[in-house]
Amino acid sequence: MSSAFWQLLMVKQFHSVLHSELKMKFGSVEEAYNKLANYLVVFVGGRNWDSATAHLRILSRMTRGNQWLKYLGLEEKTGDFTRDSDAMWDGLDAALFLRDDLLRTTGQRIWGLTFTLYPTGRFNIEYDYNKPEGYEETDEVITGDEINASLAKLTRQGKSE
Repeated sequence: MSSAFWQLLMVKQFHSVLHSELKMKFGSVEEAYNKLANYLVVFVGGRNWDSATAHLRILSRMTRGNQWLKYLGLEEKTGDFTRDSDAMWDGLDAALFLRDDLLRTTGQRIWGLTFTLYPTGRFNIEYDYNKPEGYEETDEVITGDEINASLAKLTRQGKSE
């Protein structure tokens, strides 16, 4: 994937929506699970697979993900969401919704989840309740100067391509 895609991904970290918007976007936990499943189906694309897994880190207002598929005992981590980037953003937002829902219903905050999907439609989900070591909510605050520097770099790279 191009550096422009990764820079877009970095900018999209700011896409986080308010809790009320997440509630409107996802009517239920089941709908969030469906979005996570679709996230993995898009990642897999037309490849053969025995299972696909997304490991998502959930911070204050953003989610980061790593995903892989397994087929015949081999793990494949390459893939992308260029054919359906909405599935990627919906999957990441689904993780934020699940975090908020669990906090509301159980009083416990999750910091990540691992979602494994099988071709039959069956899935497993595991929640991570451990706060990342050294993480503080202020770690996600980006200053205007940092944003301007990042956008200037993106503009320079766009002109050189």
